Amino acid sequence: MSRRPAGVPAQTATGDVPALRTATGLVVLAQSTYRTLQTNAAGGGATAVPLVRDLLSAAVVELGDARSALASATTGAGGRAQTVPDPAYGGVVDAALPTVRTPADVVGLVLTLEDVLAQTLVADAAGLSTPALRSLALRLGSDAAARKATLLVVNSLLSAGRADLVVAPPDLASLPGGVGTVGFPDTRFPTAKAAPPEEGN
Repeated sequence: MSRRPAGVPAQTATGDVPALRTATGLVVLAQSTYRTLQTNAAGGGATAVPLVRDLLSAAVVELGDARSALASATTGAGGRAQTVPDPAYGGVVDAALPTVRTPADVVGLVLTLEDVLAQTLVADAAGLSTPALRSLALRLGSDAAARKATLLVVNSLLSAGRADLVVAPPDLASLPGGVGTVGFPDTRFPTAKAAPPEEGN
């Protein structure tokens, strides 16, 4: 049974809707950004790293599933499903997209979005009013955190000039020391960057 941390009150069913809509807005933005990056030479074109191209494709599918699940949860809670991108981070994406030139730029942009999405879903889970909604938020937050972890590893290799090591399966003998932990930098999952529930209204 899902349990809330001490001191974190459950939301009412009405309070669930803003949180779900905000999370959905972040998912809509992330999926849209991944799709746009697939059309960029560094994300899906001639200069793309094949594994990064594959990560973009997989994320589009996963985020589509997340969007559908959150929309269903929102309408089930009596609200209207969110269909537009998150307004706060939409500006960040709009400013960053014209500067994307390399695979590292691609990874850096989606890494920012996955980090915020994961933190938002984990933060939301503590206050949602039903076990089913808390379970959904934690599951989707875990998915975003897993994508974030993979992107952190890829980003570290690209930053070190080792795009040749960004392959699946990896050549374990050639990987730099410490790469196995770079995807998990936090001993306790952070929520400081979580979008506030009212952001999606």
